[in-house]
Amino acid sequence: IASASIGQVYKAKTKEGRDVAVKVQRPNVVNQIALDLFIVRSFAPIYGKITQATTDLQGLADEWGRGFIAELDYRSEALNTIKFKTAMEEKGLTAVTSPTVVSSLSGGKILTTEWIDGTRLDRSEEDDVARLCGVALNAYLVMLLETGILHCDPHPGNLLRTEDGRLVILDWGMTLDVDPGLQLSLLEFVSHLTSEQYEEIPSDFVKLEFLKKEKEEFVRKSGVLEPLTYILKQAGQGGGGKKVRERIIGEFKEKYPGLDDEELRDAMRKEMKEYSEKAKEKTVVVGGISAKVSELQEANKDAFSIPEWFLYTSRAFLTLEGICLSADEDFSIISECFPYVAKRLLSDDSERAQSALKNMIYGAGGTFDPKTVVDTVDGFASFQTATKSAGSHKDGEGGLEPIFKEGADLLFAENGSSALQDLTADIGSDAVTALVKGFLGDLPLTPAASKEKFLKLTDGEEKASEILSLFGNREGEEGGVGGGGGGGLGGLPTPPNLGSAQSIFNSLRDYAPGGQRVGRKLVAKLATKAKHNLERGLEDGGGENQVEKQLLSRLKDTAELVATSLEEEERTKS
Repeated sequence: IASASIGQVYKAKTKEGRDVAVKVQRPNVVNQIALDLFIVRSFAPIYGKITQATTDLQGLADEWGRGFIAELDYRSEALNTIKFKTAMEEKGLTAVTSPTVVSSLSGGKILTTEWIDGTRLDRSEEDDVARLCGVALNAYLVMLLETGILHCDPHPGNLLRTEDGRLVILDWGMTLDVDPGLQLSLLEFVSHLTSEQYEEIPSDFVKLEFLKKEKEEFVRKSGVLEPLTYILKQAGQGGGGKKVRERIIGEFKEKYPGLDDEELRDAMRKEMKEYSEKAKEKTVVVGGISAKVSELQEANKDAFSIPEWFLYTSRAFLTLEGICLSADEDFSIISECFPYVAKRLLSDDSERAQSALKNMIYGAGGTFDPKTVVDTVDGFASFQTATKSAGSHKDGEGGLEPIFKEGADLLFAENGSSALQDLTADIGSDAVTALVKGFLGDLPLTPAASKEKFLKLTDGEEKASEILSLFGNREGEEGGVGGGGGGGLGGLPTPPNLGSAQSIFNSLRDYAPGGQRVGRKLVAKLATKAKHNLERGLEDGGGENQVEKQLLSRLKDTAELVATSLEEEERTKS
């Protein structure tokens, strides 16, 4: 029923009457692969000299060879298939799976799995193909950035839609083991892409081994990455290479009306060059560095290289993007990565992941961005919903909805995410303070002078109010938190039902330690902000008379004492 370079696949029936797929390896295939690799490896140094490539071409050939040879051992493929299936089940990602291996009928050159009735994803006419494309992307992100075993051959024939609407990934012969350090570097890179923090890209390239460390500062100051930033911004809008080209050409046609195609291309080249030059000049003014274009080009010859891990990773995600674009011509692989990035950063308590989360929320300016906060919450909910199969969205354990339970686990569990708790306390305290100020400001007895001196919202409080407004607008548009069916906040399930009092009680008991920790952090932040607010108001001349000023000063001292006490308690318990 199927044929490939190293084997053939047959449909068979076991003696017990079970339908199975049997993969049989071609004879002497190892000799053919060895000869091909010998030729490629022998020619690599010659090709490198001709092209003056700085990439280790023999190293790339060796990496190809590793993958090909590993693919010949069907026992390894069987193990990878089992690991993926188990990992998806353990993570609750029920919308994606792999075939069940029949170990008793498998060996080094024969692999037997259950027979899967399904349709190739690219040929299915069902209306959930776009959703399953998102499921596929999320599954590959989980593999790349979490489980550490990446399926490297996601061509359309290996992605099936089952009759019950799940995604099955076939053929686990070619995989890549991903180092944990590389996983975190990739996670940081994707978080910077999805949050459009392009100024961090050079550092990411160093960590990912694309750019040599000693060249990072020069590349930053040269402006050579400015055109790349422009392309990345365009790519984030979706549509693949075709739509990106159309948007870029459209922008330039609007900017330079009346030019023919050749003149337009010249104008685009000129502007891209000027774009880099302006970035270079801007840095030269700040740092006092001058470099000619010819020197820049000469210096960049040995700055970049292609790391070995990139071979299979790029192939996998390029193929996935092609399949997704066939289902949705406006598909954006960068945007579609965000739900997983949000979920991973919210749930990973490692130091680098926490740093990436804070960097994504606060950005270079050091203050949180309301849209990013809302998008992150949406992304978490979207990932949790999209990766569950249709039959798994029922209430969990009779009490808490699965999404609410997973969110509560992250925030309130005893070993919950410290970064998430800090962010919740920070943003939550600004939101509460803004609400209290609004309430006090609306009271008719509040003096006008006090409103001006003590109740004026800070930048953080205004942004927290905007977050509340954004969530409120989502709820209104979708007819309530549970009223929508999309991937946004309106698509969240309704809050926990109270069908099982025992389940609710157990959840509250389990979350008590983490809840107390979040409470301490929140109250400490509230006290700190109250102290700063009172301090600023008094410095600005607030207080109608000496008695009122003394009272406000004592309140400030009390707030400082509460904040210090709670922070010390948190340090002791941590």
